[in-house]
Amino acid sequence: MRFPRYALFLAFPFLLAGCKGTEHVVGTPSTVLDNRTVASMQPYITRSLTAQQAVDRWGSPNSRSTVGEIVLTYNVENGLKVSLGFPSIDGTIAFARVTDRAGVSTELQILP
Repeated sequence: MRFPRYALFLAFPFLLAGCKGTEHVVGTPSTVLDNRTVASMQPYITRSLTAQQAVDRWGSPNSRSTVGEIVLTYNVENGLKVSLGFPSIDGTIAFARVTDRAGVSTELQILP
């Protein structure tokens, strides 16, 4: 059975449209998380913070490492990014830093 050529031309735009725009989405887009700031996150970055608690508090990170140490990265105000590092999913925080658009990182204080 031969597939008519015009059917392919009709179906192709729909198939193409279904594949665009979701390749790099991590987490669920939400306007609630747009108010994330370094200042609003800082009081909750304590020595007892775990990766799961961070996800529970601030939602899905904008990026996450998949090998070795767990690093959750959250986009915050003015193009800054807050990175939180954990030795494992159950381990407590190992480091916290904020990175600006130029790639310059500054360590954030981990509160007791």
